[in-house]
Amino acid sequence: MVNMPETIYLVAPAGHPNFGDEFIVSAWLRELYRRRPHARVILDCHSPGIASILHANVHPHLTVTDTLWHLGLQCADEDEVVEALKNTYSKPLLTTGLNLAKTADIVHVIGGGWLNDTWPHHLKVLAAAASLNAKHKVMTGQGFIPGDEIKDQLDKWLQYFDHVEVRDVPSEALFANLAHVERGLDDAWLAASDPAAGHGLGWGNADARERDFVVIAQSDLLGIEVDELARRIIRQLKHLGATGDNIAYVECIPEYDHKVLDLLREFDPELMEHVRVVAFDELWAFGLPTREGQTWISTRFHPHLVAAARGVSGIAVSAHAGMYYTVKHASVGSAWTITDLYEPVTPGGPLTTQHVEQNYEDAQQVAEKIYPKTSSQQFKQSLKAIGRSAKRRIRS
Repeated sequence: MVNMPETIYLVAPAGHPNFGDEFIVSAWLRELYRRRPHARVILDCHSPGIASILHANVHPHLTVTDTLWHLGLQCADEDEVVEALKNTYSKPLLTTGLNLAKTADIVHVIGGGWLNDTWPHHLKVLAAAASLNAKHKVMTGQGFIPGDEIKDQLDKWLQYFDHVEVRDVPSEALFANLAHVERGLDDAWLAASDPAAGHGLGWGNADARERDFVVIAQSDLLGIEVDELARRIIRQLKHLGATGDNIAYVECIPEYDHKVLDLLREFDPELMEHVRVVAFDELWAFGLPTREGQTWISTRFHPHLVAAARGVSGIAVSAHAGMYYTVKHASVGSAWTITDLYEPVTPGGPLTTQHVEQNYEDAQQVAEKIYPKTSSQQFKQSLKAIGRSAKRRIRS
């Protein structure tokens, strides 16, 4: 009897280019290539066309679809979602995709902050994933804050999963009643310090990496006007003594982040005249332009995490509505200054090497728990470790 390769069903908010969400997907696909190179991997996301381009060739057996996300759009509530999975012919446009989803051996809801009060309609996607009859159902790297308004619904669907890991203390506290919900890490730790290039995981082009100051700023989810954010960033840059020929500006979400850049140029054209702009396309091809000794100003969370893991000092700007970003920035564990930038501040330091190594090891343990390596893979890993140790002894 021929053993069929297992089917791994990933659920994530990918495809509307957002560096953090795509970085996480890329990290897991690389990890699955190392651990399950022959598995069929299905990525179910809201924008499969763009996602299939962004994540092409990371895993050789990747299929990208929007089945569960499309189902959520077609259904009025979570109960209708569950019924549709019982009778897939009730949604004829999705029947084939739903039947494919029901073959999954592992359902893995990938992390990020997409299941909370900000996007309550995503509960229908979670309900669909929870209702699949897979052997194992897991969630990793989740951030449920703010979550008071949808706590009861989340509580219901989380109980369908074997294991749930959250990335921050408030999310853990929100579901202290559920024994299988544990404090873990953001999924980005799988690759935050990875030297690999491509698909968002690189260290940036050299000329961008040479800039001493890097700005990442968004126009979405703010608690202040975007023009006020731009003015605060300019004040902070001048306070640090930055000049345009020593600044890089990184676009993490196309168009949204460029709005802030346009305002920076409008408000202080002299300061911004020679800024090195890293558009999302370049960012995805070469990665964040990071090096030790830089100072970053970032409203976005995952650039903060990755840069701090690579020895960068910085300022995490929390000028957003509610606690969503404040909780996220605090979960990194760096010494970056978290502020609304109402007044200029002094940047804080990066994560320690010990902290980074421990987080990477912990992330690997999560991956091992879900996708344990075969004896052959473990043997090859041991040989590589012996080789690395021998090289270190020769050098010394």
